[in-house]
Amino acid sequence: MNCQDAIRLANGYVDAELDAAGALAIEEHLQACPRCRAHLENLRALRDAVRRGTQFLAPPASLRERLQARYGQAAMRRASLPRRPWLAGAGAAALLVLVLWLGAGGLRGPAPHGQPLAARVVVHVSDSASAGAILRNLANHLEASPATRVVVVAHNDGVNFLLQGARDASGQPFEAAVEKLKSRGVDFRVCANTLVRRKLDTAAVIPAARLVPSGVAEISRLQIEEGYAYLKL
Repeated sequence: MNCQDAIRLANGYVDAELDAAGALAIEEHLQACPRCRAHLENLRALRDAVRRGTQFLAPPASLRERLQARYGQAAMRRASLPRRPWLAGAGAAALLVLVLWLGAGGLRGPAPHGQPLAARVVVHVSDSASAGAILRNLANHLEASPATRVVVVAHNDGVNFLLQGARDASGQPFEAAVEKLKSRGVDFRVCANTLVRRKLDTAAVIPAARLVPSGVAEISRLQIEEGYAYLKL
């Protein structure tokens, strides 16, 4: 098994959906591949964070009526079926998307006094290869929507552009562009687990960014607890 196959089967492995042969093959690959092991660890952290954040959800009393009005009786009958474990397949994944969307205000009306809801976006960066383009896209986003609250969460190779001395393809330091975006309200957060795994000191991170214990857990928390929309760049 190669890395491409391991990544493709990773979700099934984490959710115990692979047959014995498939699980054995991916486990043998993981023993020799630290990159894929890290990917599996991140998936497990994300699954656990989602479970912690959604296991005891208590929707408002009006939610059933709003869902019934929008999706009809068939959806409500499906919602009344016995509970199954979270993340047990494609149906549960779709339910998770609905929960996150509701948390982000999918069914909410306008804010009080006619004021628009403030947009909040968490930008997931797992690879710094296109960091220059990511920073330009963030600047363009703020030009189009200046009031948007943006949090950038970096983990794995995505932390590279937030390290001391990191430069883009033309030799320009990333730190200046990051500082400029920070002055416009963008919050940069770096996964501490990544630093530990790569044996990097916290001083390696530029001052404009701050540490969070786990990148994927922080992304999940922002979506579930604070209603942030998810954007992968």
